[in-house]
Amino acid sequence: MTDEMPDPTEAQRMIDWLQRELDHQRELNGEMRRAVADLARAFQESLARAYDAAETGDLERVRRLTLENRDAWQAYLQQIIAAATPKRGG
Repeated sequence: MTDEMPDPTEAQRMIDWLQRELDHQRELNGEMRRAVADLARAFQESLARAYDAAETGDLERVRRLTLENRDAWQAYLQQIIAAATPKRGG
């Protein structure tokens, strides 16, 4: 590595690129936080519903909730993956 300073134009291009990358990372972090918050809320709600069903002895409802939860977890996982996938073109 040399101690030469890049020319001002190249330095500005680098600063602009770094700023865009920082903005992109901030946007990604926001999307990830929203996805994880949605996941946490859904998890708490599903636990409460399953607990209620188990307390009343409604095994069919427990089974149904289990299947719904499996599908919901898959959907939230896809949301998190989508939020983490780099989006280019902007």
